[in-house]
Amino acid sequence: MRYLDGKRLQKAVNAGWHWLNQNREGLNAINVFPVADGDTGSNMSQTLRSAALGANSAKSNSLADVADSIAIYSLRGAQGNSGVILSQYFKGVAEYIGNRKRLYVEDIAGTFAAGADSAYRSVKEPREGTILTVLREIAEHAEEIKGKRKSISQMIESAIERGKQTLANTKHKLKALSDADVVDAGGLGFVHFMEGIHYLIKKGEFEKDESLESFEQNLPERIEKYTRYRYCSEFLVKGWDYDVDAIRRNLENSGDSLIVAGTAFGQDSYLRIHIHTDHPDDVEALARSIGVLEKRKVEDMMAQNEAMRSWRARYRQTVPKTIRIVTDSTCDLPPEIAAFHDIEIVPLKVAFGSETYRDGVDLDSYSFYEKLSDQSNALPKTSQPSPSEFKERYAEMLERGDCHQILSLHLSSMLSGTINSATNGAKGQKVVCFDSGTVSLGLGLMAIAASEMAREGKSLKDIIACLEERKKDQGLYFTLGTLEYLIKGGRVGKARGYLGRLLGLKPILALQNGEVLPVARVRSQEAALEKIISYLPGDGYGYRWAVGHTKCPQQIELITEILRERFGAIDVLAGEIGPTVGTHIGPGALGIFFMKG
Repeated sequence: MRYLDGKRLQKAVNAGWHWLNQNREGLNAINVFPVADGDTGSNMSQTLRSAALGANSAKSNSLADVADSIAIYSLRGAQGNSGVILSQYFKGVAEYIGNRKRLYVEDIAGTFAAGADSAYRSVKEPREGTILTVLREIAEHAEEIKGKRKSISQMIESAIERGKQTLANTKHKLKALSDADVVDAGGLGFVHFMEGIHYLIKKGEFEKDESLESFEQNLPERIEKYTRYRYCSEFLVKGWDYDVDAIRRNLENSGDSLIVAGTAFGQDSYLRIHIHTDHPDDVEALARSIGVLEKRKVEDMMAQNEAMRSWRARYRQTVPKTIRIVTDSTCDLPPEIAAFHDIEIVPLKVAFGSETYRDGVDLDSYSFYEKLSDQSNALPKTSQPSPSEFKERYAEMLERGDCHQILSLHLSSMLSGTINSATNGAKGQKVVCFDSGTVSLGLGLMAIAASEMAREGKSLKDIIACLEERKKDQGLYFTLGTLEYLIKGGRVGKARGYLGRLLGLKPILALQNGEVLPVARVRSQEAALEKIISYLPGDGYGYRWAVGHTKCPQQIELITEILRERFGAIDVLAGEIGPTVGTHIGPGALGIFFMKG
C-alpha cells in the first residue's frame, strides 16, 4: 500500500478502534495518571468508537470529508483526558489533509506531526511521560525516516516500534508511573490504535485476534492520588463564536488537567472543556454562557479511586458472569453506559431512500437528525434485525466462553416485531427473550437493572421474575415538537384520531401496556412539562429515572433538577433519543421514563 484515500482511512480508523477496544481492560488496569480512576481504556475506546462512527457517516468517501467527520465526531464523543487529546490529534490530521485526495508515504509524517502539534496545543500544561510524549516522538521519528520507507505499512510498523520504545521510558518521566511501575495508559492506547491499523494493512481485513484473549498487564503495586481536585468535569457546547484561548485563560485557576478544545464542521462549531476541579458548577455556568450545553459529565474521582482499589484487588480473580444481557438499539443507552454495564446492543436499521444505516453503528443521533431535516416528504424507514443477525450475535457471545446464558430484552412487541425476530434467532441456543413493554431509555433502565442482577449472581429465572414485576410499575410520558412524524410513522395505536383533532395544541402521550395512548393536551411547552410531572409517581421513592430528548438538550438539566428536588431522584439517566425511535417522533420531543426497583 502506497497511499491512503478516504475509504482506506475509514477502514483504518475502524480497525484501530477495534484493536484498542480488545485491550481496554488492560489499559484501565494500569491507569494511574493524572488520577487512578481506572477508565483510560474505556475513555479511549469510546472516543475512537465515535471517530469510527464519524468515518462511517462522512457525507462522501473523499479523504477530506472522512478526515473532517472523524475530527468532529471524535470531539463530540470524547471521553476523559486521553479522549479529548485524541480528538485534537484527529483535528490536526484533518487540517493537514485539507484538500488532498490521497496521502502518500511521504505525507504520513506530516499527519503525525500535525496531529501531535494540535494535541499539544490543546493542553494547558503538557506533561512529558504521557500520551503527548508518545505522539511527539512518533512524529519526530516519522520525519526522520519518511524518505527511507517505501510503503505505508513499513512507515507505520517503524512508528509503532518507536512508540513502544518511548512508552517504555514513560515510567521514568512521571513519579506516578514510576511508583506504580507501569507505563502510561494513554500512550499504550495510542500504540494499540496504530497496531490495529497495521494489522489491517498486513491482513487486508480486520479479524478478531484470539491471542488477545489472554492479554494481561502488570498491575500497579502502589496507587496514589496525583490530583488535589475531586471532580473530573466535561462539557460539550455547541456554539457559534468563541475564543478558545480566552476560555482557557478564564479556567486556568479553576483546577488542573485543563483542556479546552474546539472544532468546526460546516456551519456547526463545538467546544469541549475538560478539567479536574472542586467547583464543576462554576465551569458549567461558563459553558452555558457561550452556547448550548449538549453534554455534561461530572464524576467524583475520589469515589472512582476507591472503587479502583477494590477492583484491582479482584482483577485476576474475577469470575465471568454466567448470564449476559443483550438489547436492541432502541434502548438509546449512551455507549459509555452500555459498556460500563457490559450490555450488548444489536442495531436496528434506518433507511433514507436506497441508503440503509445501522442505528448507532453507521449513523448516530447527530447525523440522523441532520438527514431528517433534509427530508421533504417521505419519512425514513426502520426495520428490525433479521433472525440470522440475532442468531450470529448470540452464537458469537456464547462461543467467547464468558457466559453460559443470554437474556435478550427488547422494545414493546406492540411497537415493533424485533422481539419476534430475536426469538426466532434464539432457537436452539441458550437464550431467553423478554418483551420489556417499553422503549428507548425505559428499555435502557430495564437492561441496566438486568445487568446488575446478573452481576450479583442471580439466576435467569429470578431475573425474569423481577423484570416481570418491574414491567407493572414502569412508565413513560412524553410530548412532541411536531405531530407529523408520529402520525406518518403509524406507531400511534388508539391515539391516531385524537392527534388529528389537536389543532396546534401540544399532546401529552403515555406508553401504557406497550401502546402509545393520549392522556392530555396543553397549549405550551411549559404547561406540557408541568402536566407530565403531575402524572409521575407521587413520592418517587425507589424508582429509577431517565430523561430523553430529540434535538433539544437545553431542557434536560431543568427536568433533571425537578426530578431531584421533587422526587428525590439521585442518578438520572439522560440522553438523546436515537434514529430508530426518532424516526417516529421527530425533533423537539421530550420524555420522562421511570421504573420501580
